[in-house]
Parts: sequence; C-alpha cells; structure tokens
Amino acid sequence: MKHSNVVLYAYSKDDLEKLIQVVIEKVRRNELISDIDVTPEDDRLTQNEAAAFLGISVQSLIKWKKNGTVPYYQINRSIFYSKKELLNLARNNHKLGRVPRD
Repeated sequence: MKHSNVVLYAYSKDDLEKLIQVVIEKVRRNELISDIDVTPEDDRLTQNEAAAFLGISVQSLIKWKKNGTVPYYQINRSIFYSKKELLNLARNNHKLGRVPRD
C-alpha cells in the first residue's frame, strides 16, 4: 500500500498555525546562528553563561568539558568558553542541546 499522497485532516487550523510558527522559528534561529558575528569583547563566556547559551545545565557542560566535547580555556582557576567556538559546535552538531538563541 503506497502512502505518498496521504492527506491528514486530524489537525485543526490552530494546530497547523502553531506547527508552522514552530517551523518558522527554527528556520529563523538557524539563519541567525549562521549570521552572528561575535566581537572579541563578547566572545568570552563563563561556565554559567555558556550553559545558558547552549540551553543545557551547568552539570552537562562540565561533563562535556571533561569528555572533550566542548572547547574551553582556563586562566588560573577560572574556566571560560568561546562564544564563537560554541556557535560553530552547535552549527556542526545539532545533537548538542538546543540551538542557541542570541
């Protein structure tokens, strides 16, 4: 049985509008990610800022850091992350957390 021309009528107009809004928002976020230019002053993120930026918990970020999943920098005892590097990571690996919003 071929299903290539199946039409579903189970969705209301409101449901379809919400679905379309979700798709449009995802497309916009992906466009914004590709166009973001980070200035050197805004590039350095603390651990809390980096976790919020990626939409994950600090514990997950620490785990990713220990596993080598995310690049980081250490100055004395302080840990920092590059916003630009996190954006590149998110662009190239959509399985990591949510797409960042900026």
